[in-house]
Amino acid sequence: MKKIAIYAGLFAVLASPLAALASTASQSVRQTDSNGVSITGKVSCSRFGGGTITPRKGMSVAQTIQYCATFQGGEFTLVSGKQIFKLSGDKNQLAKMSGQTVTVAGRMLPPDTDVQTYALVGTVAVSNISPSKN
Repeated sequence: MKKIAIYAGLFAVLASPLAALASTASQSVRQTDSNGVSITGKVSCSRFGGGTITPRKGMSVAQTIQYCATFQGGEFTLVSGKQIFKLSGDKNQLAKMSGQTVTVAGRMLPPDTDVQTYALVGTVAVSNISPSKN
């Protein structure tokens, strides 16, 4: 009888932190739903900032952005006015939209703590991207 009581007590002690973790996980799902965004802007590369893009010799502006984001260590960004958003998602889909004005639907990701943000507003996890009418 004492063994059963000891095991029951031990189970209760070990199960309570797991129950707390389960309730925390359900709260974070609701929180990420509130981070949904829809932003219109131009797809660019992080190395260009918000400025104009001078095409490389023999390349278009779109090819220059793709080259920068793929081979030069840059990342795809969305420039919306004075705000710049880093884009995460399907690189092939983002590359096809390079240099175009698009509307991006997705959710905001938590900011990186080890990255200096001067003009970068945040990262958008892209769930849908479509050309936008000017």
